[in-house]
Amino acid sequence: MNQENHHTHTSFRRARTRTLIQLGGLFEKSGLMESFDVQAGDNLQENLEKKENIFAILGGLLELKEMMQNQEFHIDLLANKGAELFQDKRGITS
Repeated sequence: MNQENHHTHTSFRRARTRTLIQLGGLFEKSGLMESFDVQAGDNLQENLEKKENIFAILGGLLELKEMMQNQEFHIDLLANKGAELFQDKRGITS
């Protein structure tokens, strides 16, 4: 890999990691970590006791994806719910 490709690959990996961390923050903010008994610091790849919970989370995400594809939910409805949570967390009321 030459210098330019290495830089591009590294930049992409950093951007991807940042996005995944931000998605994890949204997952936590939603309260789903508590709902699925996931604690900060859990190693979800190695903790076999959490395997069923992790599969359930993935299944729920796959259900949401399918519902979005089938247009059972519109993104505006979901965006409004998310915006409400952000406003509540900041102490702002609609």
